[in-house]
Amino acid sequence: MVSYVFILSLLLAVLVQITHASVFSQLQFIKIESPYAGQDIKAGQPLVIKYVMQPLVFEGTSMGKALSLDINFHARTGNQKTQQLGIIHKSCPVAAQDDKYVTYTKQWVVPVGTAPGSYAVDFNELVQFRRSQVTATETVNVNVVD
Repeated sequence: MVSYVFILSLLLAVLVQITHASVFSQLQFIKIESPYAGQDIKAGQPLVIKYVMQPLVFEGTSMGKALSLDINFHARTGNQKTQQLGIIHKSCPVAAQDDKYVTYTKQWVVPVGTAPGSYAVDFNELVQFRRSQVTATETVNVNVVD
């Protein structure tokens, strides 16, 4: 009976983790709306960066907050980032409200002369939990086309 309860509790914990992970992606307190995976972009054209900050108090609990967000542009080979080609934004705004989602939007022009191929937009979030800080990273793969 005890092992059955333990296994059921473990499965419930995994289900909760999976559910929450799909809501806020790999980043802890930020959901990326744009760009999306596999998006086609053109060199010399603006790329819209749009993300949503989770409220500071979510479902009655304050789990922490985002301290900073950096966004970079990388060359990519397969699923591996190979070289950072540009900084889209250093220290993006991450101000959140207690009870509302906050959306931020920025446009960044893809460098002229960027060869067609696979690239990555890399989001690096510095997170403050109650007793520690961690860096959460999410990479969105995009394609530069003619």
